[in-house]
Amino acid sequence: MTINQDFELLTDTPFLAVDLDVLERNLKRMADLARQAGVKLRPHTKTHKSPYIAKKQLEYGATGITVAKLGEAEVMADHGIDDILIAFPIVGRNKLKRFSDLLGRAKLTVGLDDPIVAKGINDVGEAHKRRIPVYVDVDTGLHRMGRGVQESVEPILEIAKLPYLEVRGLMSHTGHAYAKPTAEEVKAIAIEDAELMNETRTYLDKRGLHVPEISVGASATARFICDIPHATEMRPGMYAFNDRFVMAAGGAEVEDCAVTVYATVVARPTPERIIIDAGSKTFAADVFKHGGHGHVIGHPNLTLRALSEEHGTIDVTGHSDLRVGDVLQIIPNHICPSINLADELFGFRGGELETVIPVLGRGKNR
Repeated sequence: MTINQDFELLTDTPFLAVDLDVLERNLKRMADLARQAGVKLRPHTKTHKSPYIAKKQLEYGATGITVAKLGEAEVMADHGIDDILIAFPIVGRNKLKRFSDLLGRAKLTVGLDDPIVAKGINDVGEAHKRRIPVYVDVDTGLHRMGRGVQESVEPILEIAKLPYLEVRGLMSHTGHAYAKPTAEEVKAIAIEDAELMNETRTYLDKRGLHVPEISVGASATARFICDIPHATEMRPGMYAFNDRFVMAAGGAEVEDCAVTVYATVVARPTPERIIIDAGSKTFAADVFKHGGHGHVIGHPNLTLRALSEEHGTIDVTGHSDLRVGDVLQIIPNHICPSINLADELFGFRGGELETVIPVLGRGKNR
């Protein structure tokens, strides 16, 4: 995206620019895919942390949203979004009190994998005299939340005995697909993920518990939703913006990346080294398998090799005419934490500034 205006009149670098046309194209494309596959779209808003963008996702056809933390749910509910999956266990008296307060003004579903966590949610349901829907995590290969297929059955049955809970769905995250080098392998992970959850559901059916929803997640695998069996819902997040990780997994090209960091060259100590004004306070430190901390658009011979707090160190291979004062446009490795480091996003359309989007959910890690 080329900014037509003198951006120094708008903001100093570094800043995060959103190409609104690309954003809206990404939102439409995923909503169309979900409709084509006959599944519900419940996007994960931890990527953008913005009620403004969440509402756009709902306008394009999302049935609700997903958040990572209770604090994000509170922000979204404050802005009128009332169908929210909190895809994270809620543990502790303070959080359960906040959850109870939020339940009075929003339709909430909670993700968890342990009967102890479920008991706390059940107590809130009892206080409200209503059953609370829960999704139970199944480990389909990421080895984060959840247990394996057979190991999940007894804990889920135990959770289902709680009178104020409804085991509404099984959920997973196919984050391990990002490590796969080919589209065929990514697709295989997506299919295996759904098959394993359906296997869990079959075991539960035989024990008398029917679980209606199978909810799959990850932008890396989302493009294969029409080929994924058994899924009733999808929860991609990064697709709204995309990033270098999604690109590496085959889920996006440079032109599909809606957010880029604008950074200024502030030093050129040697022909082989450039320093920019964006470091770890702008880019996430996530390691990329091919090296570097971002994709420098239009400069394939530049590698953002190292980050300190305020400095980004770029290695130059071969020749570069870049000088102090020149501005670079960089796609972060991982967009979600980069958004969390920003107070606001500058939305451009056709190179002209159209809107400033506050990142109201940033820092809501509780």
